[in-house]
Amino acid sequence: MSAALTRNQKRFLCGYMKTGSIEESAALCGIPPDRALDEGLKILEHPLAMEFVTNLSLTEKRFAAKGADKVEESLDRLISGRINDAVILARADPETLTEEDIRRLDLYNVSELKLGKGVCEIKFADRLKAIEKLNEIRNGRASDGAAQSFFDAIGRAAEAQQAEAQQTEFRQAEPQLAEFPQNGCETSAE
Repeated sequence: MSAALTRNQKRFLCGYMKTGSIEESAALCGIPPDRALDEGLKILEHPLAMEFVTNLSLTEKRFAAKGADKVEESLDRLISGRINDAVILARADPETLTEEDIRRLDLYNVSELKLGKGVCEIKFADRLKAIEKLNEIRNGRASDGAAQSFFDAIGRAAEAQQAEAQQTEFRQAEPQLAEFPQNGCETSAE
């Protein structure tokens, strides 16, 4: 059983998920720049790192989904909202309009309102842009690049560790290989 991740290691992993940079993430944890790569790779190779990142990623996705739901609701409201109350406001006499009257008006689609002497200028939210954004969200164009780069880095770290282990094995085997003839197989003729 591996030792649990320390608070500093978790901080590194969170930073790495956001930035994708070992050096920046190491700096967040107070790791000196000359040791950043080695220490960062050790943290990425920790047996519990993948589990921590997966759990963190799932949590972020849940929060993002809730936030995306609210964004979708808001965009739906902009797209399909009525402008009747804005017209009522434009036609109303500012002198007789009370705060209570204004509170009852649904002005969600209004992005700008200018009242002057005998003039009322109303700008509405751009419904076409709202439709485009809603389409992007619903088609799932939001990228998950940070998490993917994290998983790629873990894969690269594992490959580097495996390559280093193979080199170590080769170095350890070199003295034994020196005992074999250099010019191929020897055959004995008897």
